[in-house]
Amino acid sequence: MTKSINHKGIVLFVWMALSVCFCKAQVTHGLNMYQVNDLLERQQINPSSISECSDVLANLESIEAIGSNNVEHMEWGADSLIAIDDTGMNRYWLKGDSLLLVGTENRLMHIDYAQPEVWLRFPMNLGDSIRGLFEGKGQYCERLFLRKVGRYTTKAEALGSLLMANSDTIYNVLRLQTERVTATLAQPLDNMLTTYGTIDNIPLLGTDSITKLIATDGRVVRTVTLRYYAPGCRYPVLETCETSIVEGGESGVQTVAFYSSPYSQESLASASRSNPAKAISRQNAESTADNTEKSFSYSLDINTTGKTINVNYNISGSTEGSVPLRLLLCNQQGILYRQASGSIRQGERGQLSLCYAGLHNGSYVLYIEAGGKQYSEKFSVK
Repeated sequence: MTKSINHKGIVLFVWMALSVCFCKAQVTHGLNMYQVNDLLERQQINPSSISECSDVLANLESIEAIGSNNVEHMEWGADSLIAIDDTGMNRYWLKGDSLLLVGTENRLMHIDYAQPEVWLRFPMNLGDSIRGLFEGKGQYCERLFLRKVGRYTTKAEALGSLLMANSDTIYNVLRLQTERVTATLAQPLDNMLTTYGTIDNIPLLGTDSITKLIATDGRVVRTVTLRYYAPGCRYPVLETCETSIVEGGESGVQTVAFYSSPYSQESLASASRSNPAKAISRQNAESTADNTEKSFSYSLDINTTGKTINVNYNISGSTEGSVPLRLLLCNQQGILYRQASGSIRQGERGQLSLCYAGLHNGSYVLYIEAGGKQYSEKFSVK
């Protein structure tokens, strides 16, 4: 009985000590600055499956996944840090104690922010806030000149806990709320280039004009984004974005949510991502290689419209059960950008697809792993 009481006392003491350490939960450069070669798994979830409770910031016990898991990775650009996923990419720049959002791009448009938004400031404690204006210029489908302007306010507005699906509770979670009001102006690109020569030469609106436009434009869009930062996690565990859109004089609200497991983020702080393709290949070969004879064949079908690589496959031989199949799309240095996995059975013909939307133009290598063997194909994004 005495040992049990002592054990509980020790646990209570440790818990109290940790609570004191984290009672001033904050977002810091050392813990939360984006890192090159990070691979962050982000799962879109149904926002209505997030429960609200009075004693926790969010209840994630019954979250419902939507679609496939999305892998976001970080890499260096010419002068910025780039976050890339299946939907596109964002560019960030660290200036002093602030991480700035300096550009965004997808298959249809790109925007460069001459007056960027402060995405994070290091450190941020409960009660801290950031506010300002942003202005960017770019183009849409190489036909329209786009100008995005707006104002933003980011507050570290709540500190609490998250209730997880496995009944764990994560304490000292800091929630950042960012409210943006954005106005978008579009003009024929040819007309603007005829007048100014290049997009860079098109003058900025400036503070007074941005403020006036936001106040008078009936097409402004309001977004409220919540980011939940848990101790030991570099990136938000949960992120929700509520968008108020005005269409035909009526206002509608759309909400999206993304979940990044804190357990999968534990390896980000120390994991080496310098050559994941080789490491994954070696582990896969060790776990799946056997003495049965297999004959694996495949062909590639590139869908440039849908930005997908389709691998048509077939396996024959004396294989029993299913054989793992994995696709890895890496750059020539071995940094993993995209992956897809499945399984195949003897005599089966099928197709496994991998999306490459949002990647920079350049040369890549597609690794195809099946039955403990690895095949490679060079691939170019144009």
